[in-house]
Amino acid sequence: MAKKFPDPKEDINKYYKITNKILGQGYFAVVKVGKDLKTDEEVAVKFVKKSLVEREETLANEIDILGSINHPNVVGLRAIFDTEEILYIVMDLMKGGELYEEIVKRKSFSERDASVIMAQLISALAYLHEKGIVHRDLKLENLLLVKEGDPDLQLKLADFGLSKLYSGKSLQTACGTPFYVAPDILSGEGYGTEVDMWAAGVLLYVLLSGRLPFAADSDTELFKLIMVGDLVWKSPQFDTVSAEAKDLISKLIVVDPTQRFTAKEALKHPFIVTKASGSRGLNTSFVDKLQELKAMSNLKVAQTKEAKEKKKQ
Repeated sequence: MAKKFPDPKEDINKYYKITNKILGQGYFAVVKVGKDLKTDEEVAVKFVKKSLVEREETLANEIDILGSINHPNVVGLRAIFDTEEILYIVMDLMKGGELYEEIVKRKSFSERDASVIMAQLISALAYLHEKGIVHRDLKLENLLLVKEGDPDLQLKLADFGLSKLYSGKSLQTACGTPFYVAPDILSGEGYGTEVDMWAAGVLLYVLLSGRLPFAADSDTELFKLIMVGDLVWKSPQFDTVSAEAKDLISKLIVVDPTQRFTAKEALKHPFIVTKASGSRGLNTSFVDKLQELKAMSNLKVAQTKEAKEKKKQ
């Protein structure tokens, strides 16, 4: 059923009270906490400075896609208010913040935790792919928790800025985060929903080890490794990881997209179905490695932002 939204030309203050609490800030947007005046429920309000958006059609594409989605594991769009200078995007408020922060806070993590997370992510991907939507930017930073300190780790997939409707005709645009990008994007021969499944495999590898399956000092070297796709179970992190977990990764991180697991196939895999019954914690170096990875990702984002700003000058 299609969602009903207020008229985008109406005043946001008629529906929501905006607080000064900032949740996040980027180059062209800031996200603040808001409150629904009818239900008193807290929401996230993204203020987009339209003059700073490079391509308005990209923003329109994201809004169109979010408006068509209704799934428990995808961050929901509540309303849009369009003014001359600012576009207000009202979304579900994810009080638990980034999954990464929760893992670091816990200081321990198990295969069962990873299975619970992947089951939700893959359920969301199966839904999106069924609707012909490719996310194209799956990464740890885009997995957000509904509640703070939630033992059940209920999460939602966020950031549809690079998402695209896929009608069966190959997509061509090279995009995504280098560490998670699939070889079919790099080949330049066109791609589809399969690229999300490669990224899901990278995510599972990260969630079990705190390390990346492919890493190099430059993007050029990194992309060479991705194109070859040789999986190495890095020690000591993978020494105690189950064969089931490794099997699922090896069915997702597959260079040939026609041989890669679909979301529907992944949902039937024993690692997902049995919720990886073992609650044994992962290698003790897991959290340290994850923090190193996060620092590396933050640096990559900062470098990309700097390069974009230099290009504009």
